[in-house]
Amino acid sequence: MREIPLLTAQMSRTGDGSHWAVYVVLSGESRWPEELLPADGGIPSVNDRVTALNRLGYVPFRTYPYWDWVETENPRDTASPVRLIATLAVVPAKSEHRTEDLTRHS
Repeated sequence: MREIPLLTAQMSRTGDGSHWAVYVVLSGESRWPEELLPADGGIPSVNDRVTALNRLGYVPFRTYPYWDWVETENPRDTASPVRLIATLAVVPAKSEHRTEDLTRHS
């Protein structure tokens, strides 16, 4: 039986706030697969997030895609805005990654 790598998908707002970025964290890589979703309608639905992951070649690890939310902030500036990041365990939808979809995430 072949072991399937368990990876982490994340979603956070882009620096300018115009989109939500759904991306998969790939250890040791400088470029991660990323899909942008418009932020004008609020937080994207779970279905929209899963659809974005499918386009990147990944699927949720669990049957029900429950996303965990965490807050991050600049520890040197406690007055800075808090950034929300959602995380979800994912696995590749097929055995190979689609490298044409890799983008830099910052």
